[in-house]
Amino acid sequence: MSADPTPATGTTPPADPTPELTATQREELLRRSWMATDGLWYYQTAMSGGIDGANEANIAVVREFGRQEMVRLMRGLGIEKVETVEQYRRLFRAAVDLYLGSLFEAEESFDGGTHDLKVITCFAYKGVKKAGIDKVYHCGPGERLTGWLKAMDLPDDIDPDVGLCQMAHTGSCGYRLQVGLPHES
Repeated sequence: MSADPTPATGTTPPADPTPELTATQREELLRRSWMATDGLWYYQTAMSGGIDGANEANIAVVREFGRQEMVRLMRGLGIEKVETVEQYRRLFRAAVDLYLGSLFEAEESFDGGTHDLKVITCFAYKGVKKAGIDKVYHCGPGERLTGWLKAMDLPDDIDPDVGLCQMAHTGSCGYRLQVGLPHES
C-alpha cells in the first residue's frame, strides 16, 4: 500500500503560494545585501574609530576587494591579461553588470585609451547622504575601480584622484581613466 499525499477528502492540496525569484531578482537581491553589509561595516567602523579611521580602512578594504573580484571575473572568463582597449571595455562592462547592476549608472565614452565616466546613479552616495556623512565620505566606488585596474594590470591613473565624494561636493561625479595599452599606441 502506498502513501497517498492527497487529503482524505480526495481534493488536491493547494499550490505553494510562495513566489519564485527570477535569476535577475536573485542577483539584485544579492547585490543589495552585499552593499548593505558594506554600509553597515563602514558605519560600525566610523562609530568605533571615527570617520577618518573608517575612510582609511574603507580605502584599503574596497581597493583590495575590487582587485580580488576582478581577478575572479577574469579567471571565470578565461582572461589572463587585458591586451586591448576593447577587451578592457567588455571586461569593465561585465564587472559593472555583474557586481553593481542597477545600483550604478554612468554615461561612458571612449577616445582611444581614454575612458570617461559620468556617474548618474551611485549607490554609495545615496547611502552616505542618507546617513548624513556625504561631505566627509571618501569615495569607495572610486577605490573599487582602482582595484579593478590593478587586477587588469592597467595604469590606475584616474582624474581627478579618488577622494571625498564628488556628488556631495559638486553635485556631479565623473572620472577619466587612461587605459591605453602600450602596444596599441
